[in-house]
Amino acid sequence: MKVSGKGTAALAFAVLALPATAQRVETEPAHEQPVAVTAARTIQNGTLAKVLDSYYTAAEVQAGVYVGSEYCIACHQGHSTWRDTAHAKAYRRPLAANALKLGMGVTNDYDKNGVDDFKQGLDFNTISSVFDPYKPNAPKLSLEANTYYVTIGELKMPVLYTHGGVEWGKQRFVLRVPLGDGTFSKDVYTSPIQYNDVKGRYVLYNPNNWYDATTKAPLFAKTVAAADLAAKNGSTQSKKCVGCHTTGIRSMEKTAAGEYVYHPYVAVLYKQDDPSYFDFDGDGNFDIVNVHCEACHGPGSNHILYGGDKAQIFNPAKATTAKANEVCAQCHVRVFSVPNKTHEWPYKDDTKTSWYPGTAAPLKDFYTDAAGVWPDGITPKQHHQQSRDFDNSSKPTYQFHPVRCTECHDPHMRTKNKYQVIDTYKEGNVTIATKVENNTLCLACHATHGPFETIKKEDVAEYDKNVVKIGAVTAAHSFHPYGPERGMGLGRCTECHMAKTAVTAETYDIAGHVFETISPEKTLKYQDKGGMPNSCSVSCHATKVNSFGLGLDSDLGVWNTTFDVNLATSLQKYFGPGGIWWNTTKPASATSRAMQKSLPPDSSVVTTHQPD
Repeated sequence: MKVSGKGTAALAFAVLALPATAQRVETEPAHEQPVAVTAARTIQNGTLAKVLDSYYTAAEVQAGVYVGSEYCIACHQGHSTWRDTAHAKAYRRPLAANALKLGMGVTNDYDKNGVDDFKQGLDFNTISSVFDPYKPNAPKLSLEANTYYVTIGELKMPVLYTHGGVEWGKQRFVLRVPLGDGTFSKDVYTSPIQYNDVKGRYVLYNPNNWYDATTKAPLFAKTVAAADLAAKNGSTQSKKCVGCHTTGIRSMEKTAAGEYVYHPYVAVLYKQDDPSYFDFDGDGNFDIVNVHCEACHGPGSNHILYGGDKAQIFNPAKATTAKANEVCAQCHVRVFSVPNKTHEWPYKDDTKTSWYPGTAAPLKDFYTDAAGVWPDGITPKQHHQQSRDFDNSSKPTYQFHPVRCTECHDPHMRTKNKYQVIDTYKEGNVTIATKVENNTLCLACHATHGPFETIKKEDVAEYDKNVVKIGAVTAAHSFHPYGPERGMGLGRCTECHMAKTAVTAETYDIAGHVFETISPEKTLKYQDKGGMPNSCSVSCHATKVNSFGLGLDSDLGVWNTTFDVNLATSLQKYFGPGGIWWNTTKPASATSRAMQKSLPPDSSVVTTHQPD
């Protein structure tokens, strides 16, 4: 590992050392001279304070700054699995040696020839693709001396980092733009190229930020000025992305040209070849980008300098459920900053004040909602808004206990799935190996009450021995045969309660977190607004099985065709007003009535046998 770079100064804070009402305010960085320090000196001789003194003022070091996850892992070695999570891999410095390596490098290989498309020199003007309307100025990809480039028209731009990858289902390419005066843009901008890894294809990503919407000609020439970029290119990372994909805002600067420039905290300990570290703001230092430990626990320097003092760090596990869930919500929510809607994460853009884990100030004071939802107002249509979904569900006021995000997701490890779903649940002396695919994740909590009251936790722990019993109870609940691990997912809890209605890369690849089974009635109710998906259709009946002789859906992104209406009408005979299985108009039973109290607003479901 290596410590390198030149010093910078910024105002930081101590997580619990400040008054409960304190808020962190960023100031502009001042630049000092480089100071070289070895990792051995930093760790073995306990000289972290001296290292930080080379980057920050004494007062700032005393207050507390972000130092990066490598310091955390040095003591908390059990959490080294953080390095394999999607949190750690959102931003990656593109290195030719890492090409096509899972979670490491660029992943685009459209013709599956084993060579990444930059190295291959892909020219979209020579192939048929989504960029056909932009020929002869469609993008060109190249790799020269270990630097990746995207060329649009006469503007050749180096790729500073990739955004996403296999864990995200997509990869984007973030560019530093050369200006006409011989310098580079202060901010960085996302190219119009998105490569969807699942289907191995390119899609357009906001092309109007780079091309004229009418003529399809490039917006920017070789003589482009920073002011022109700031005025016309809305793909700025400093306004839209960095608040959730990095750890801590050292400062947020607006240049005279109108560009917003994010300044991260300096990475003082990292591996030289680790692609998750790079110089974001062009000041000569590698920075703490991606979602590190401190994004959830707050700056860790004082925790280290004071010998692991627990009062100097925030532990969500020791906080109330509401405060713990805010830690996840700071990023898993689609919002605008307040009051000016300048940025797309929780932030007070007038005072440059960030929310941070452990502060008494409610997270909701730092944003205004910008969620993308279907016409019912609660079903998600866009990604990274799981917190809003969750707040609209029964989980925060669940009658048995308020539910935490970490009951289902482990923020420290990838386990065996990209969504970081827990693989083990412990309660008393019972340990349950959990999977979404066989319902053990859901049953680990829902067994012993409601529709599953006859299932014991011990039954779930020994799932293979009790699958017949569990299957019979679940089949009675779902009115479907039990085969959750099969391709169709019959009787799998999430197919009904967490239907995929939102998009990140491909149509409907993100599950909702409202936990409501979306009724076919809603598809019909909102036809004048284009319709909307229902759980039955989007999870199964429109795509997997032709139950009513109507065929399968040829366009899953549209919900107001004759097919959609006919299918919803057929499904409503079973789940809807007067439904054979779930009648949404009859008075609810005592059990269903208890559940109904916690259903989100606008839910039309009041049933005698409503899916839990």
